Amino acid sequence: MRKYLDRIVELGKKEDMNCLGDMLIDLLYMLKETDYNKFKKYKNKIVGMAYNYTLDEELAYEIVEDMKPRGEYWDKETVISVVGNVPNINEIYVVMNSLANDYGDIISLDNVDTYVKMTNAWINDPDAKPNKVWHYFVD
Repeated sequence: MRKYLDRIVELGKKEDMNCLGDMLIDLLYMLKETDYNKFKKYKNKIVGMAYNYTLDEELAYEIVEDMKPRGEYWDKETVISVVGNVPNINEIYVVMNSLANDYGDIISLDNVDTYVKMTNAWINDPDAKPNKVWHYFVD
């Protein structure tokens, strides 16, 4: 199968690539019904490849929805109102909510500026490897 797929990619015909995409989608949704964890792994890999291993909006919401104990404390609109609609807003949204879930009982959740500073420090840690947010929350 690999040699056929490699050949199709090598030829680069848009209609064949679209057909492959349709087949992949069909297979992934069948997999979702039988092995959800594998489906999620493959779906996340596709999102990673599509967005250079940064979070898209849908994946960011999924990650925050699963956080314990609070889930989403700050919605994305609130985060945007505090930091602006910056290119990595999905990552800021996830990290701010993660910090709220982890430290909300220690640092008052009313102190949004502190959470923004902590988020910035966490994301921009000079020791961090590239795509830190992706690797921490998705891999």
